[in-house]
Amino acid sequence: METEVNALYPKSEDSFVGDPMPYFNGEEFMMYYLEDLRDGQIGFHPFSLMTTNDFYHYKNVGEVIPYVNEEDSAERALGTGSIIQDETGIYHAFYTGHNGERTPKEVIMHASSKDGKNWQKIPEDTFQADDMYEKNDFRDPYVFYEQESQEYWMLITTRQDGQGIIAKYTSNDLRTWKNTGSFFNNDLGNDSNLECPSLVYFNEKWYLAFSDQWDKRVVHYRVADRVDGPFRKSTTDHVDGAGFYAGRLETDGENLYQVGWIPTKENHDDLSNYNWAGNLAVHQLKSEGDKLIPQIPKTAYEQLDKQQVPTGNYTKNKELILDGTAQLLEGTVQVTSDTKVALEFSKENIILLDFGNERMQYYNTYLEDIPRRNPQSEINLTKSGIFDWKIVKENEIVVIYFGDYALSNRMYEMNNEIKMIVLDGQVTVK
Repeated sequence: METEVNALYPKSEDSFVGDPMPYFNGEEFMMYYLEDLRDGQIGFHPFSLMTTNDFYHYKNVGEVIPYVNEEDSAERALGTGSIIQDETGIYHAFYTGHNGERTPKEVIMHASSKDGKNWQKIPEDTFQADDMYEKNDFRDPYVFYEQESQEYWMLITTRQDGQGIIAKYTSNDLRTWKNTGSFFNNDLGNDSNLECPSLVYFNEKWYLAFSDQWDKRVVHYRVADRVDGPFRKSTTDHVDGAGFYAGRLETDGENLYQVGWIPTKENHDDLSNYNWAGNLAVHQLKSEGDKLIPQIPKTAYEQLDKQQVPTGNYTKNKELILDGTAQLLEGTVQVTSDTKVALEFSKENIILLDFGNERMQYYNTYLEDIPRRNPQSEINLTKSGIFDWKIVKENEIVVIYFGDYALSNRMYEMNNEIKMIVLDGQVTVK
């Protein structure tokens, strides 16, 4: 039974959203995701579905592709995949079958559907990694139709020669797949897996996104003029910090979006680390050259209760109390290169905007303890100038949009007031 969920960061009432697999079918966005039930069953992570037209009003369809709740099943857990329609309109889901007790642990599986909601599994189409790849790391298939070659391409997260790569497979019928080698090699300077890849054509460029499984654990992107590259980095190759993960790209032809999740924390405790799954989160992306700039989706922005940040000139040691009950606080601010501002949502939830070091950072500690601690999440800032500034609050979620970047976080303890403290320099709110 479908239910309504009206939220900027939706989730089902009794579960959490893991890796999203967005698909625009020409009429609406179908937000498939790995549902994290945390219910103690042998199996886990069925495919579930929410649909939307505006990224604020969602229909929660619920589970659509189940796992197999048996110890020895290849799909004891479902892993990330993708959805596509063929030329006849039939939906195809390609997904990971995962069982840590089997060898190989991961295989690629196939299901089909007439409506995108009622699925039939096709077990005979299951395949595993070729010998050149790591068979236990072979997952997250992303499938699209490539016009020039007139083939379906599948991008797969795997490993080769001790390095994380994205492999490419091709098909003419969505049933049998041919390995064509590495599509993209890890260029991060580490050996991380490149999880949840997606590749989208937008504004006459190809954008490749992937999430690094370790080190920074953020969603990176690359840009190319051709579908097969070469791919190049933008100045900053991610739009959000470690509080936004597994971001897949999708477009409706006119707009580009990145769909990921904002994690919960261990034991639902602000002082603890992020864990897996949380709430669905969507950035609309504006392209400027090779650079992608995150924004609140325009259709969702229209739904939000908005308040302006009070205008004025705020100098060192000045404190300003903001209305923490507002869903969206916004303003235009001018800062100097020596400006440092703390946003205190509670005594142990601080966002620091340090323009001298060009960083926006979230700390789950006291303000006076920040010099001795590492941030839990961070993103770049432009050093000085005039910027649009938006603070979004919804239940436990806080997302800051400042200039060309966003910073997403979860805070369990928040006051009804946000304290803005100018630690250095000055802030002019226009």
